[in-house]
Amino acid sequence: MYGVVLLAAISGLVVGSPLSAPAHAQDDPAQIVGLVVTREPGTSAAQAQQAVEAVVGQDTSRAPVAPGVTSVAVDLRLSEANAAAQQLQQQPGIADVGLDSRAQPDTNDTNYGQQWSLTEPVSGANPQAAWSLTTGTAAVIAIIDSGITAHPDLAGQTLPGYDFVTDPIVANDGDGRDPDPADPGDWVDDADKTAHPATFNGCPKENSSWHGTHVAGIAAAVQNNNLGITGIAPGAKVLPVRALGKCRGIMSDIAAAITWASGGTVPGVPDNPYPADVINLSLSSFLTCEGFVQAAVDDAIARGSLVVASAGNSGAPITMSSPAGCYDVLAVGAVTRAGVRPSYSSYGVAGRDLPLFAPGGAKDGDKVLSTVNPGTKAPLAGGSYIDYAGTSMAAPLVSGAAALLASRTTMTPLAIAEQLRATARPFPAGSNCLGSCGAGILDVSRALIEQPRLPDGVTALHVQPGDGSLALEWTAPSDAGTGPVTGYSVEYRTATGAWTSADGIWSTTLPRKVIVGLTNGVSYQVRVAARSEFGAGPWVESTSVTPLSLPGQVRIRSVRYPTKTSARVDLVLPVDALQAIQYRVLTLSNHNPQWSDAPVRTKLRVSLGKGVRSTLQVRGVNAMGASAVSKRAVATPVRPSAVRKLAIARTGGRFTVKWRPPRRTGLYPAYRVRINQGAWKRTKATRMSLRDGPGKVRVEVQPRNEAGRGPVAVVMKRK
Repeated sequence: MYGVVLLAAISGLVVGSPLSAPAHAQDDPAQIVGLVVTREPGTSAAQAQQAVEAVVGQDTSRAPVAPGVTSVAVDLRLSEANAAAQQLQQQPGIADVGLDSRAQPDTNDTNYGQQWSLTEPVSGANPQAAWSLTTGTAAVIAIIDSGITAHPDLAGQTLPGYDFVTDPIVANDGDGRDPDPADPGDWVDDADKTAHPATFNGCPKENSSWHGTHVAGIAAAVQNNNLGITGIAPGAKVLPVRALGKCRGIMSDIAAAITWASGGTVPGVPDNPYPADVINLSLSSFLTCEGFVQAAVDDAIARGSLVVASAGNSGAPITMSSPAGCYDVLAVGAVTRAGVRPSYSSYGVAGRDLPLFAPGGAKDGDKVLSTVNPGTKAPLAGGSYIDYAGTSMAAPLVSGAAALLASRTTMTPLAIAEQLRATARPFPAGSNCLGSCGAGILDVSRALIEQPRLPDGVTALHVQPGDGSLALEWTAPSDAGTGPVTGYSVEYRTATGAWTSADGIWSTTLPRKVIVGLTNGVSYQVRVAARSEFGAGPWVESTSVTPLSLPGQVRIRSVRYPTKTSARVDLVLPVDALQAIQYRVLTLSNHNPQWSDAPVRTKLRVSLGKGVRSTLQVRGVNAMGASAVSKRAVATPVRPSAVRKLAIARTGGRFTVKWRPPRRTGLYPAYRVRINQGAWKRTKATRMSLRDGPGKVRVEVQPRNEAGRGPVAVVMKRK
């Protein structure tokens, strides 16, 4: 089933006699932007600025005009500015003071006075100051709509387009897709309902709307041609792309139109030689955004086209319609002349990009004036004007504003959308559209004049060294600037090297990153910058950090005991760069001993309990952590006592010496034995068999342990 697309407009009355543009109020604060101060010789620009600030009571900024002449920005009404100028001229060092006022291009379009959508202070799009910078020349606005008719106020504004309506009955031009985007009329009458009841079921009987022509005029009607209205981007070109016919269109045709308008390929259709900077969709479906529509939008943005869509006239969240509910579409809601959201206008929801609001008019009040064909059914020669209300009228105002930005900047489509949102005028006090409803009301001049703000620097940058790596974590900037943070750039360098990007410019979208492939033992510095669609914020740099592997195992070579309460430990250290040695002493009564720090040396002095059997363990430590624990070295820092019950027994031609271990042996007791003052023999046993000899036998036994040798025990025996 096709998703039915409806025109997002509410019709009004044909305009009668033209009206002249209203004059600005004499005391309008918007028209005075500064004081131009001419200084006397010897007076600096800073001194002149201080004099102005002292008089007006405001912090100001200044810009040079000529040697000795400076414009100082102020926020004053005309009457206040005149008074300040008179007072300043009395100050020493000030030769003259003039008023710096806002200038705007004059327009002689005869119905300009009825275009409150441009000029109304509360709700108007305010393009006048922007026109002094650009009118959108060279920008292309694709109007995907009902097609376009010839109109004197659109003369020279259109490019060759295309007709994507596949159903010949709906197309009303006798065929399907073709290279003619002209609007043949979209009226519906009884004959249509009788001949094609399935097609026109639910469609009201109505005359042709000339909807696409109306939308095109709002966006780019000719300026200063002594005729009708002016478009918000009068220098831009309109690319007419027909996707709506009698009563409706289908989303598959619209998706194909989006692809083609942005410069993509549609099978069977010649490529578009004029890819659009902005695609306007003043239409909506009652379905949520389908995958194929989102894909068309995504591809269009990737090709450089901003997609703008009317929020819809159902008074529901934008997520309930398409294409406004698609991600990265700049949805546009409507406000009345008073800056109020009319009940028909759909609105934003929390957790999604907020729609921008622009003048769409009221059903029973002021509507938006634009170009149409004078025919009630089929098009007639000439042109006319009518005012409609709806989000259809609001969308081309935003599309035109985007075209002005596109003609003057190199911003990406999404950056343009964020800039328009960020510079939006706040809803008036007591507004019925606050919070997640919308980003504010379109202010074109502010969008062009105010520079986008870059994100602040990240905070709480922490770097943890690893084995050939550095793990980074940080906190997002407190101020993201204009638009959200879209990612982070991460770079690193050695003390003498250049900065190197870590896996590309857009290295991460999360506030964390692991840099791998680094050299252990080499110091590195890292830096992080938050990025938005408008560029990177300031770099935040770390201190030097050195990647390390875990240290190798420390080996205990020997343990000696210079005193009864301490040991001297000889170590074999790994080749890894250690930061400390840690040791612990385990005793029979200490099941959870604490690790103690010691300098990185091959010799340790360890305190032990007197006479307490202990186990010593050692490990190395660096920034990565601790090594594997050494093998245990057991220690008893007290020499053994004498052996007990030393005795000799003769058996035949041999005799056996035996004894009992000392009461205090240590963990690794050993003995040495000698006979008749001969050489000492070593043993770990408690007995020894010896060859019998003549005469008297003298046997000496001396125990030893980790702490040293104990007393010598002696036994003698005669034959």
